[in-house]
Amino acid sequence: MRRRSINPESLPPHKNPIPMGCVIDNILMTSAVQGHDPKTGEFPKDKSIQIGLAFSALQTILFESGAVPEDVIKLDLFFTDKTDRSLVNPFWLKMFPDPLSRPARHAQLAELTKGCYLQISATAIIGRKP
Repeated sequence: MRRRSINPESLPPHKNPIPMGCVIDNILMTSAVQGHDPKTGEFPKDKSIQIGLAFSALQTILFESGAVPEDVIKLDLFFTDKTDRSLVNPFWLKMFPDPLSRPARHAQLAELTKGCYLQISATAIIGRKP
């Protein structure tokens, strides 16, 4: 199968000429997933709202690629302040409610775009057998 770019129309596009994600065969890798307000393209100042928008964008990318949350094998979370990890947990638990079936997760400090508190990168195996 050829490489397929994922660019959901409902999400603000990247400023650079890159897709929101890429699929080859049944493997999805996302680019930087951030919590932009879909109407304004700006980052909300409220951290919880911005983090919720990032997880919502991730869900949109998964759907567009043919994946579901159960297909996600790892999330890399990039923070400007790692104490914000606790703000991620409610969205994490909603997306991955089964404690016996959650993807790996790694939090890292990063220098992000001004106003961005969280950036997500995901890897998924689409259509895997349980």
